[in-house]
Amino acid sequence: MFCPQCRVEYREGFVECSDCHVPLTAHLQPEAPAEDHAGEGDLDVLIRTACWGPIAIGLAKSLLEEAGIPFFAMDQSIAARQESGNFLGWWDVRVPRDREAEARQILRSVEEMK
Repeated sequence: MFCPQCRVEYREGFVECSDCHVPLTAHLQPEAPAEDHAGEGDLDVLIRTACWGPIAIGLAKSLLEEAGIPFFAMDQSIAARQESGNFLGWWDVRVPRDREAEARQILRSVEEMK
């Protein structure tokens, strides 16, 4: 079993990725050629948000996806948050440097909805 998002392999019996929280698949799709990702840039900027609940995080993910901003959610599991020192469970996300300002604006709007 494989996670289609982070491509980690799991033993039989697991049904969901513990990091990405997506259903596992029996086979991975081939990775897209590098030229398909041209212009996206590396996900080289780490933003620690004040989003921590599942509703706020879900909204933030949806808004980033809707804006077409590539991102990688960090510290999705409790163990990973503890290892990185993120004990409060704030949502950390990596975005490309060229989309940082736009991502920060979106994430700030979600944080202000408290």
